[in-house]
Amino acid sequence: MKSLALSAGLLAMAIVPSACTATSSGGSSSGMQMVSVSPALKAEIRGRGLDPDEEICKREEQMGSTIPRNICATRAEWEAKSRASKDGTRDIQNNALRTRDPNAGG
Repeated sequence: MKSLALSAGLLAMAIVPSACTATSSGGSSSGMQMVSVSPALKAEIRGRGLDPDEEICKREEQMGSTIPRNICATRAEWEAKSRASKDGTRDIQNNALRTRDPNAGG
């Protein structure tokens, strides 16, 4: 009976970390969130004299780990990720103090 409980515990320990890592990266194998790079964004980066398709690697701290990971993406993907983060933060801040109409039904 003890060996059954022990083997079930070991199996659970093996399954849970792999399930967590599969979903923590947003479905991307590189750890980047999914962002779309528009031709306008690439043109804007080219206008600054930079190559939007140049691959740049950054060390990022991963939540729940003390070991940083190298995340590689193109310059355009890093810019799109940065803009998406800023837009999301701005939306949260703008909607933080909005309350629904007290006269509305429901």
